[in-house]
Amino acid sequence: MAMKTIRVSEEIHRKLSHLGLKSETYNDIITRLIDAYESMYFDEFTDEEADYYNERIRRFENGDYKGTRKVDLNALKQKQNL
Repeated sequence: MAMKTIRVSEEIHRKLSHLGLKSETYNDIITRLIDAYESMYFDEFTDEEADYYNERIRRFENGDYKGTRKVDLNALKQKQNL
């Protein structure tokens, strides 16, 4: 396998070291972190989850807002800037 060199700050190097096991290379640590990220954000829904979300979307599009909450976008933006 061809290898590439990447530059990271000392802080990131330290954090990666703390996230890894003694037996892991930095490649192993980064691979594990990427796998965890992808499983959180890119895995497909199960059929049951897809059915649930599709039904919620259908209801919402037909004016049924039961189970939803109104969000004040200005308050949310202010909270993010704290």
